[in-house]
Amino acid sequence: MLLESAGQEAWITVLILGVYALVVALAVVWIACRFPDRDPLKAIRCTLGSWATYPIVLLYCAFNVLIYAMSLSDVQTFTKILLLPDTPAWVLAVMIALFTIYTVLQGVEPIARTAYGVLVPLVLVILVLPFGVGKEIRLLQIDPFLWKGFSGVLRGAWLALPWAGQSLIVLSLMRHLSLRVNPYKWTLIGVGSAHLALAIMVLLISLVFGSILPSRLLYPGHELFAIVALTESIERIQAGIMVLWLCGSLINITLHLYVAVEEGSLALGIQRRGWITLILGAAGVFLAQWAGGALYRRSIAREAWWIGMHIAGQLAVLALLGLATLLIRMRQGAGTSA
Repeated sequence: MLLESAGQEAWITVLILGVYALVVALAVVWIACRFPDRDPLKAIRCTLGSWATYPIVLLYCAFNVLIYAMSLSDVQTFTKILLLPDTPAWVLAVMIALFTIYTVLQGVEPIARTAYGVLVPLVLVILVLPFGVGKEIRLLQIDPFLWKGFSGVLRGAWLALPWAGQSLIVLSLMRHLSLRVNPYKWTLIGVGSAHLALAIMVLLISLVFGSILPSRLLYPGHELFAIVALTESIERIQAGIMVLWLCGSLINITLHLYVAVEEGSLALGIQRRGWITLILGAAGVFLAQWAGGALYRRSIAREAWWIGMHIAGQLAVLALLGLATLLIRMRQGAGTSA
C-alpha cells in the first residue's frame, strides 16, 4: 500500500510514520513516568475509581483486538499463498490462534525473550541485505527524486497512520520494565530502529524493482529475498529468513492479544485469564475470516472512515490518559493543601 501511494519515495513515508509512532510512544512513556510504578491505569483505578479506566480500556482493548485479527489474517494469507496453498485459510487461522493463546497464557516474559531472539537477527538481516542485492540495483530504472512531488509521500503516510499507531502498546509494557531501565532510551531504540530498518527495506525494493513494478507485487519484500537465491545455500538462508519473518509476525500477533487480555482482566478484576483469552482469541479468528483477502483489506485501508477510526481511537486514548493524569495531580495537590 505504501509503494502504491508513495512510489519510490515510500521510504520517506516510513520515516514520517516513524516520527508519528515515536510521538505516540513517548507521550505514553511521559504519562507513565508521572507515577512511581509507571502504571497510569493502576493509578487511575486506585485514585479515581475503576469506572474512570473503562473508556480507556475499552478503546485500547478494541484497538489491540482489531490489530490482532488483521495481523492474523495477513499471516494466514501469506502462509496459504506461498507455503500451504492446499490448506483452508480458516484452518491456518485456528492453528495460529491456538499457538497464540497458549503463548499468551504463559505470560509476558516468554514473549519478550522470544521477541528479542527473533527481532535482532531480522534487523541484522535487513542491514546486511544491501550487500546481497547490490548487483541487482539499477538506478536507471527509477525516476528522479520526488519526480511526482511530495503529495504521494503524504498520501502514503496518511493511509499508514493506523499502522504506525501500534506504538501505543508501550502503555502495557511500561509496568513490566525494571525501574532502573530508562524507558525513553529504549523506546527511541525500539521504535526508531524498527522504522529505520523498514525504510531501508522499502528503499531497496524501489532500487531493485524500479518505480512501477513494486506496486504491482503482492509481497515485494518476499520477492526481494527471492532474487538473491543463486545457490542452494542461499536458498536455505532465504528459507531461514522467511521463518524469522513468520516468527516475528507471530510475536506481533501474540503481543496484541496479550495486551488486550491483560488490560481487560485488570479492568474487570479477573484473576483467571483462561476464558477471556479464549474468547478474545476466537473473536480474532472470526474477524480475520470476515476481513477477506489481502486485496479486499487494502481497499478497506484506503477508506477515510477506517483511517479516521484508528487515529481518533489512538488520540482518544492519549487524551483520556492525559486528562485522568491531570485529575489525579489536581486531587493530590488539593489533598496536600488541605
